[in-house]
Amino acid sequence: MEPLHPNQQDLLTSTEFLYENSPCGIVSFSPDGNIFRVNKTLLNWIGLSCEEIVGQKKFHDILSVGGKLYYQMVALPLLNRQGFINEINFDIDLKNDTAFPSLVNAIIIKGDDGKTIAIHATVLKITDRKKYESELLRSKQLAEEERKRFESLSNIIPEIIWTALANGNINFMNERFFEYFKHANVSSKKSALIQLFHPQHRKEIFKLWVEAVKNGEKFEAEVLLKKHSGNFEWFLIRAVPYKNPNDQIEMWFGSCTNVHEHVMQQKLAVENLNNSLSEASYIISSKEKTLEEIAYSQSHMVRRPLANIIGLVEMLETTEETSANNAIVAMLKQSASELDVTVKEIVFKV
Repeated sequence: MEPLHPNQQDLLTSTEFLYENSPCGIVSFSPDGNIFRVNKTLLNWIGLSCEEIVGQKKFHDILSVGGKLYYQMVALPLLNRQGFINEINFDIDLKNDTAFPSLVNAIIIKGDDGKTIAIHATVLKITDRKKYESELLRSKQLAEEERKRFESLSNIIPEIIWTALANGNINFMNERFFEYFKHANVSSKKSALIQLFHPQHRKEIFKLWVEAVKNGEKFEAEVLLKKHSGNFEWFLIRAVPYKNPNDQIEMWFGSCTNVHEHVMQQKLAVENLNNSLSEASYIISSKEKTLEEIAYSQSHMVRRPLANIIGLVEMLETTEETSANNAIVAMLKQSASELDVTVKEIVFKV
């Protein structure tokens, strides 16, 4: 791109060109308010020609009804007293009976005698800014309404509900918390819950909470909380992060549930199980010891009739006389009977 010619540079930076083509509206008027000059920018915004304004209207004539009143009662006295005004919000009337919002800055020009001879004012059109501010205000109002609805709903349910900011600081606890724990200091919500932790658990739980907030993970822990009576009971504290569409945590929603009876039942069940296991272990150990004693002390009792039976069988194999065999058979029956009695005694002891 070719550089501008010096004459072009002089034109574009001349006072006349800058006045007429400034990105903001410029209007000059006398101390009585009569407009004697207005730039093209403001004329285009208003929709009037220079002839329709210069010498025909006063500055307050281009303001809305409310703007006229505010200018006469507030802005003009302030301008006369301090010699300038900054960012005064006025609605500028248009030709089609509508208006646009603006910020007006003005400065008094004085002569050598110290008297005001003119006032220069700039008009910055802020239509888009006003829309943004209105949307922002509406969003804040909606958010406040949602907060109030949430708190109202939280206060009518039987559960203890609390919320925390993205950094983990508790900013709300429902009325159920203060009713249940008889906690009177409603203003100290940030520390109300922590103060109820059992001293032995407080440091550990606080550490777990800090880690959960840091990592953006769900928090869950069973802790002992101090009731108004001074007794400690088990509570299950839970918290989950609420994230916006950008996956950023905006706040935490938490609950606090009394699980003391459940925990005590669990502890009792574990204790009963341990007792049962101990008793079973004792019984098994006793049986093992009994078996060892039987095997050691009565093994010879089993061996004696068994040895007799074996010896008698060998005699039967070598003896041919009938009378002798009958005697051996009788002794075999006696030894077998003794063996049977011994085995029954062992089974009975076991």
